[in-house]
Amino acid sequence: MAVLTLIFAASALSVYVLWKLFESSRGRRIPRGLKPLPGPKGYPIVGSVPDLPEKNSFITFADWGKIYGPLYQCNLAGTNHVWISTDKIAHDLLAKKAAIYSDRPHIPALIDDNRTSAQYLPLLSKNEGWTRQRKFANIIMRESEKAMFHRYPEVEAKRMLVELLDKPEHYNHALESFISRVTCRLAWGHSEASDELKQRARELLIGVSPTGALGNKIPFVMGLPDWLSPTKAWERRRAKTERRFFEMMQGQVESDVLEKKASPSWMKLFLDSRSKWGFKYDLEGAYAVGMHGIAGALTIAAPMQTFCLAMVHYPQFLPILHEELDRVCGDRLPVAEDRPHLPFLRAVIRECLRWRPPVPTGIPHELTQDDEYNGYFIPKGSVMHPLEWAIARDPDLFPDPEAFNPLRWVEPGYPTYQEPLTQYPTIINSTQFGYGRRTCQGQTVADEDMLIGIGSIAWLFTMEKTRDEDDALVSDPLVANAANAKKLSIGMNEKASISQEEVNTGGNKSSSPTMEKKILAKYEYPGTRPAASPKSNMLRSEKKAKIDPTLDYSILLIAKPLPFKFTLKPRDLARADMVRKSFAEGREKGEYEDSKEYWGDEHGKGKECGWGKV
Repeated sequence: MAVLTLIFAASALSVYVLWKLFESSRGRRIPRGLKPLPGPKGYPIVGSVPDLPEKNSFITFADWGKIYGPLYQCNLAGTNHVWISTDKIAHDLLAKKAAIYSDRPHIPALIDDNRTSAQYLPLLSKNEGWTRQRKFANIIMRESEKAMFHRYPEVEAKRMLVELLDKPEHYNHALESFISRVTCRLAWGHSEASDELKQRARELLIGVSPTGALGNKIPFVMGLPDWLSPTKAWERRRAKTERRFFEMMQGQVESDVLEKKASPSWMKLFLDSRSKWGFKYDLEGAYAVGMHGIAGALTIAAPMQTFCLAMVHYPQFLPILHEELDRVCGDRLPVAEDRPHLPFLRAVIRECLRWRPPVPTGIPHELTQDDEYNGYFIPKGSVMHPLEWAIARDPDLFPDPEAFNPLRWVEPGYPTYQEPLTQYPTIINSTQFGYGRRTCQGQTVADEDMLIGIGSIAWLFTMEKTRDEDDALVSDPLVANAANAKKLSIGMNEKASISQEEVNTGGNKSSSPTMEKKILAKYEYPGTRPAASPKSNMLRSEKKAKIDPTLDYSILLIAKPLPFKFTLKPRDLARADMVRKSFAEGREKGEYEDSKEYWGDEHGKGKECGWGKV
């Protein structure tokens, strides 16, 4: 039996290798008059895979763009991948030619074909299922936005703040739970499924990430029987658990509707006019709602975690943010109506997305027919990546791109500055949300969650780098407290964080150094080189290479900053007491549900449905 198993596995691998060689040879046929895209040569069969680090490969892809140009290709295990490093080229191809650039590549590690199964809207090919679900998504997002997202972010912000007060070292968990609870409420009107939703998101993320499930690295294992392929058995159980979870959540809202106690939700919108959506199978509505829940559960938490990272390593901006929130909100938490009056908060959020984009490789498209661009041939079937890490580091658009600098969005003179400041800066329609017909439809949800979530954290807390012997805190009286921040806050008036004088003069009031230069001159940030000192003549061999602490990221498709130690303290004890009291009152009224276990003991370990190993 063992011999037969080995023969079967070897045969499957041989067929897979021969097919990939055949596909690779077809991709080398270039029409007359066109040139092949430049790129690394790679190795037989595996292509450039051995040249890629397991962690932060997006930096390598961006570095290759500096060598081969802003549009280049590389072979990764027999598939042609095309990397786009500028917003212009991404727009020219993925938006202007959306008719042929709007498909999604096949994800081999999923049991059901992501392109045709109508289960995963963000991963569907351009077909009837994609059309009807996208229409449904547009309506539920528009209705949620009109209803101020039912104030769910504002409700859950209080619970998040109490969790941060009680266990600041578990900040990662608190931020992810905040997003997951808001998303659960939006999807189904309840928050008790938040832990389950996070787990569904984690498992699906493993299944779709190139560096996640083994089936994406070695696709032939998905053709083996389950008993011979643990990764396939894991995926089958994941998909079954996901389906059952979505079915239960739909059933819960159906019961709530019958009992006339259903809270506003996307599922209720679906059920209220079930027949008009044209869904083709029993649980398509459950998947259409559930996938929006999964899509938001972890992606929005990543930039919130980046916010903590940025404020610890760039402390000069936190007092400015504190001053704006204190002036606009006073002794109450931020609410949706504060948005026009919080341009610096919006700038901080926008810069978090640019500085450390949550999907740095971009969500890939697939080209459905041969194409050419500026004399270069792009073959059908190429996987197209709008490389967000590189796009967000265009030095012409983002001077000093490695620095976290929210002032680039609110100070006249920067290429990214826009008016009116009651609207800009904004994350809506930024490159992080994709291009053409594949732009993310949950942009407004992400925008609201981060405005309320990050705004609430900054309103209540201050944060500092943890002191140790090798990394002492920078002490600068210029930005030592929030009182001084007002002097540095670009001439803040009562309702705007930018003075009208600077708006009128384009930021050129005088030849004196700008506020930004005064502040940044006091600090070194990750990636900068200290000024040369005549007393320091150390040999290069004596200098220790320092790893950028802000680049300790997860390896999956969504790049999350890994947890790190820092000090998180309330700025005002009276505010902390007020938040605790408000949360306690809400809990007494039944506004805050405890997390629910859906699969029994140990999350269904050893059972047909339950949590998989992540």
